[in-house]
Amino acid sequence: MTEVVFPFPFPQHLELILPEIILAVMGMVTLMMSVFISKSRQNIVAWTAIVSLVAVGATLLSVSGSDHQHTFYGYFLLDPLSTYAKLLMITATVFGMLLSLNYIKDLANVGEYYTLMLFALLGMMLMVSANNFVIMYLGLELMALSVYVLVGYQRDVLRSTEASLKYFILGALSSCMLLYGLTFLYGTTGSFFFAEMGDIIAGTGDNERLAVLTGMLFVLAGLAFKVSVAPFHMWTPDAYEGAPTPITAFMSVAPKVAGLIVFMRIVEEVFQSLQAEYTPILIFFAVLSMAVGNIAAIVQRNIKRMLAYSTIGHVGFILLGMIAGTIQGYTAIMTYMTIYLFMTMGVFAIIIMMRRDDIQGELLDDFAGLSKVRPGYALAMGLLMFSMAGIPFLGGFWAKYAVFMAVVEQGHIVLATLGVLFSAIGAFYYIRIVKYMYFDEERVSFNFAKSVPLQATVVFSTIVIVAIGLYPDPVMQICKLALAGFV
Repeated sequence: MTEVVFPFPFPQHLELILPEIILAVMGMVTLMMSVFISKSRQNIVAWTAIVSLVAVGATLLSVSGSDHQHTFYGYFLLDPLSTYAKLLMITATVFGMLLSLNYIKDLANVGEYYTLMLFALLGMMLMVSANNFVIMYLGLELMALSVYVLVGYQRDVLRSTEASLKYFILGALSSCMLLYGLTFLYGTTGSFFFAEMGDIIAGTGDNERLAVLTGMLFVLAGLAFKVSVAPFHMWTPDAYEGAPTPITAFMSVAPKVAGLIVFMRIVEEVFQSLQAEYTPILIFFAVLSMAVGNIAAIVQRNIKRMLAYSTIGHVGFILLGMIAGTIQGYTAIMTYMTIYLFMTMGVFAIIIMMRRDDIQGELLDDFAGLSKVRPGYALAMGLLMFSMAGIPFLGGFWAKYAVFMAVVEQGHIVLATLGVLFSAIGAFYYIRIVKYMYFDEERVSFNFAKSVPLQATVVFSTIVIVAIGLYPDPVMQICKLALAGFV
């Protein structure tokens, strides 16, 4: 790493962080715009934010390369993995804003809503470009504080404020656990850099072993909370249900991508020499998440809570790739997150369109008979549900197939069998929605919102899922290229 001296020299290769600088500036610009633009024209702020994200994505592609590049004295890393993760998060944020256009237009302070989404994304982009715990933690807290506020954005809705408060309290607890673990690791190694810390940990003796293992345990627990891994998942159902539905869609993808990338980096670079110790912990997390997520989702009548438990189950499947610890395992994780992005956005777009006045299509009964009144949306919802269940040959099938094959190649036959079992259990509640739509009579009548962005999201997501299902190789190859130099 570049030695830092005082006075600090001007950072080299500052262009690498240009996307983050643009994002920060546009966050402040949209905040000021919201002050001076009338409430009836607040969608200008939204479209400005969306155009900003497109510019950030284009800038990111222009400055990225196939090498590992550093700036800010080695504290900021731009490599193919962080580039691909940022593109996924930018896409998720664009989708989240498109889903929000009609949903929040009547709320107060709409401009702040989009500003918070931009700053949440900024925190995530810093997280995935972190190669040390200082930048990672700053990015994590910037993201978390923004998302806490977004969850409770509908301040006059009791469940929204309650969810935000619960998420904030439990989030603060997880941050404490993460910091507590870091104190042990820093006290033992004297460094915050992932690679340097990993090298020192690999050479530690028996005297430091207890401190290192204690630090590892608390760090893994803190990260597990951030990505909704059981038994640290308690906040997820309430936060998903209480948040505005576009924010539920946003937080079910973008922060998960950031958290899992950080999880991968720390496991691979910091705790690589402790694989024998952390693997049983990851196996426990994965099995418990698959069990809790898929079994608890069966009894849910609210589709947002059902999808919250579904997310916990999906994270359990994703952890299987991390347990494999190979290029195939990490490729499977990236493929899974890519496919999950489109599945989730398509599903939530349909849920949002079923919102009419104060009634929202959140209950399973609301989907009864949908095929008779809206056959197109029912078909899209059915395909997306089948994909989430892992039915061949849709995108979700290849996501699960990839993680199962990765653990099988490493000899974890029992783990793969449990994965298939819980996947079969999970298929029940996904297919149940299809049964409601095609075999039940209509119980609640909805005037579907007429919104081009929502309709485009549904059509685009469904086409992508079907296309990946029929021809998954390009996505898997792109994900494999993104891991160049990582493993």
